[in-house]
Amino acid sequence: MITYLRADARRVLRNRRILIFSIVMPVVLFLIYGNLSRGTIDGADTSAYLMVSMGVFGAMSAAISTGGLIAVERGLGWNRTLRLTPLTPDRYVLSKLVLAMLLAIPPLAAVYLLGVTVEHVHLSARAWALLAVFSWLGALPFAALGLVIGYLAKPDSVQQVSGLLYMLLSIFGGLWVPVESMPHLMRVISEWTPVYWVSQLARSPIFPGQTVDWHVLAAVAGWTALLGLVGFRRFRADTARA
Repeated sequence: MITYLRADARRVLRNRRILIFSIVMPVVLFLIYGNLSRGTIDGADTSAYLMVSMGVFGAMSAAISTGGLIAVERGLGWNRTLRLTPLTPDRYVLSKLVLAMLLAIPPLAAVYLLGVTVEHVHLSARAWALLAVFSWLGALPFAALGLVIGYLAKPDSVQQVSGLLYMLLSIFGGLWVPVESMPHLMRVISEWTPVYWVSQLARSPIFPGQTVDWHVLAAVAGWTALLGLVGFRRFRADTARA
């Protein structure tokens, strides 16, 4: 599985579209919003708030992108080919989930490095550590969502489906516009998206004196379990037909 994962990672890193949407776009948006917005949001530094939002956006884009790989490989009959190799279908899916989590690291690192060097975000060592862990673990539901997309979408439409989905999730989840500034209806919709809860978890270390809300953790875990279950059921159904 390690060999296959390494080859998969190299293939993804050569995909310019994935690199643009997961790294370049969050960095550019952070620079634009960071120069336009100063002050605080609910007591948190605006630059830190925007940094986390753009980091989550990049990690989400990267994690969901694995769905495109799955859809293309399904179209090529990869599931049938797997039966001729030592890589079992279960390990194949596991490798995609691991790949999604690995792909989430570069966008987070790029945005957070920019936050320190350009936007001068100042946080305690503990806050940075929690921020990094929560942001990275927050990619789990999107890795599962990529699995769902990969086993539902067709190869010729998966990129459009993925792109539209993470744009809508970003807007309604409060990554581009703070939830506090949204109209009431949008705030209600926002709380029904996984992005809202992941961003709440990732931002928690930047608010002075705020501790981890177990309700938020439960929501993120619930979305991960739900999307993982749907993705695994679709994988089983697709494998049975192969």
